Amino acid sequence: MINKTLIFICLAAISLTACSRKLKFDRDKWDDGDGLTFAYRPAMVEDLIASKQLNNLKYQQVIHLLHRPQLSSKDSMVYDVDRQYSKGTLTYTQTLVVFLKDSVVTKAEVHEFHAKKK
Repeated sequence: MINKTLIFICLAAISLTACSRKLKFDRDKWDDGDGLTFAYRPAMVEDLIASKQLNNLKYQQVIHLLHRPQLSSKDSMVYDVDRQYSKGTLTYTQTLVVFLKDSVVTKAEVHEFHAKKK
């Protein structure tokens, strides 16, 4: 009985830590997904911001590092990080916004949107 309980506790702990694990930014894994969802971005975006790899990069250098954004303008580039749905309705989005001035990164930050429940 103790062995089964111990095994269950170990498996539960592994599952919980695997879900919340943060990953080092990896350029190759950044685009891993189907174009709508990206498997590794939620776990890597914090490291990307903290490492300041984007600071002072030029537009083309950002494209080389992160590939094409989902949205862009002369002032910003927006990369989808995470989306969550409930019953077919979008309930949460997380994006990486890279701000530019004269085609040079001035800052990068994560934006989150939670849909309001009715």
